[in-house]
Amino acid sequence: MITATILAAGTSSRMGFPKALLRFHNRTFLQTILDATEALGVHRLVVIGPAADNILCAHDLRHVKVSHNLDMDAGPIGSIRAAVQEVWNHPVDGLLVWPVDFPHVAVETARALIDGFKLGSSSIVVPQYRRRRGHPVIFGRAVFDELLAVPDSEGARGVVRANPERVLQISVDDPAVVDHLNTPDAYQDLLRREDRFRSSS
Repeated sequence: MITATILAAGTSSRMGFPKALLRFHNRTFLQTILDATEALGVHRLVVIGPAADNILCAHDLRHVKVSHNLDMDAGPIGSIRAAVQEVWNHPVDGLLVWPVDFPHVAVETARALIDGFKLGSSSIVVPQYRRRRGHPVIFGRAVFDELLAVPDSEGARGVVRANPERVLQISVDDPAVVDHLNTPDAYQDLLRREDRFRSSS
């Protein structure tokens, strides 16, 4: 079983507004990813921070597990650890870790990662666009211990880089996997690109 883990605990300091609540396709970033993961037919887990009442109020999460990252100083790895601890005693084979600032990744891209993971030969599956690794990433149970133990300064990237032989890279034709939306300028650029796409279609 795979659990989609949506990381929505960040402080969004560079964005200046909670990224989970930004709008894309008339939905919030978080709702967009929730809909995508529902389409994938996987269990869903949202990791939020200690001051995320606005996120809870803006979404119907009755059918989604919610976990809290209480170690905000650790960065994203703190949220991943919270997810690992949440599923540790459940029959979860892997976590599809999907940061909330990647709402425009195609469902087909995530499905390709899941299909690659189901081959069973790799503990970690990452998308690759034009030789650049991106998000989301699947971490198998075999590396859960490492995710809990890796230094904050290295984060999940340290686990990915520790042993290349256990990493499956899936080439995708989806630039969104490397399109970090961390700043207002990046967000506005995404909206402009979307407007151009709609105008041309």
